[in-house]
Amino acid sequence: MDGATVSVLALIGSPRKQGNTDIMADELLSGARELGAGTSKIYLDDHNVRPIGEVCDDSRRRDDPRGDDDFPALLERFLAADIVVWSTPVYWQGVSAQMKCFLDRMSSYFNRPSYAERFGGKGHVVLCAFGRPELEHGRWVTEPMKVAVQVLRGEYLGDVCASAYEKGKVRQMPEILAACRELGAEAVRKVRLRKACLGSGGAER
Repeated sequence: MDGATVSVLALIGSPRKQGNTDIMADELLSGARELGAGTSKIYLDDHNVRPIGEVCDDSRRRDDPRGDDDFPALLERFLAADIVVWSTPVYWQGVSAQMKCFLDRMSSYFNRPSYAERFGGKGHVVLCAFGRPELEHGRWVTEPMKVAVQVLRGEYLGDVCASAYEKGKVRQMPEILAACRELGAEAVRKVRLRKACLGSGGAER
């Protein structure tokens, strides 16, 4: 990845293709492409990512006892991205099981000396949808993800949450779609500026 290029990867936690969080991710990626970013998307439900196995206490020395599934290949795509979009419905006061498995499996890698630097410095964006009318239900996803981003030594670039229960309902919510596009563009601007500063010898703060 050179300083002029920003790559954005969307991780879709819902099993519903063209469901609300998938549509929101598409809009965000569209906004990112308008700024010249390269974009891609992974439907986690299409892949065999098992729950984390037993690992040792020292996160710097952990192996992945279930590393014969699809997770290592997906992790490489994650590590290659400048911006990661975590797009998930709120399921029982948290992210989907598909996304939780992905997050948990990173525990075998994020602090290993050979991986730690590759995890750090990324921008992270969160998109979520939920069935309840109260907007604070988005916090079941956004607040834990803010902590996860800190642990991963990244930067939380923002989120968009939508009260949308029926499949595809966000298509009828132009303000949500616009917010996703704007967040995609703004995330690219921020990361591109940071990369330019680092490329010119500026210090990362």
